[in-house]
Amino acid sequence: MWASLAVLALAACTQGMFGLGFTMVATPLLALFLNYRAAVFLAATPLLVLAWFWLIRNRGILRSARVPWVLLPSIVAGASAGVALQFALSQRLALLLLAALLAFSVALPWGLQRWRTDLSARALRAAPVFGVLAGLTESALNVGAPFMVLFGGVARLTRQQQLIALNLCFAAGKLIQIGLLLPVAGLPVPLWALIPCIAVSLLFYLAGDHFAGRYSEESFRRLLVGFLVAIVLALLVKAF
Repeated sequence: MWASLAVLALAACTQGMFGLGFTMVATPLLALFLNYRAAVFLAATPLLVLAWFWLIRNRGILRSARVPWVLLPSIVAGASAGVALQFALSQRLALLLLAALLAFSVALPWGLQRWRTDLSARALRAAPVFGVLAGLTESALNVGAPFMVLFGGVARLTRQQQLIALNLCFAAGKLIQIGLLLPVAGLPVPLWALIPCIAVSLLFYLAGDHFAGRYSEESFRRLLVGFLVAIVLALLVKAF
């Protein structure tokens, strides 16, 4: 329990400071010492609260930010399919796919920095495809941010638009994921454990948000890349 709380605190602080990273930090770390479905649920529930908290607190900018709202129904569709995929995957295959998705996340910033062609118009037309992929991976593997970041980079979204797209993915994806999982699989972790997990996550999210903008995002990316490389190796070791 203490290890889970420490992981969630680190993930929530990262989310508060940089706007993403909660499940990319929490899910693989929790999966190293918990059952995979328990790890997914324990990371998903606090993120649902954090994402809705962000959207409600920033509701004033949602209409003016001109985010492609076609993302929302496609995220819902992808997340619904992702729940079925999560049940179909063995724990070993789920860990391998999670490792592959995190490896993709490591390569993504490098690729976006070197991509010079302006594909923003095509990316905006293809927004439903990105939404489905983000919802699918958000629900099945608990990590949907890479495809939202890819969409934001190719579509040349502003920082504000990117944050809205990410939190829409987190809020809708987690709502669908948890809503469909509970009636079928029940709670994979005790209810009493969720309350301190949510409370600690919210507390450290607010602490991280207090320091948002004070630290270099470039430094964060370098640290995240190093962390993800280590986690990918650890997941591969556990899978095999």
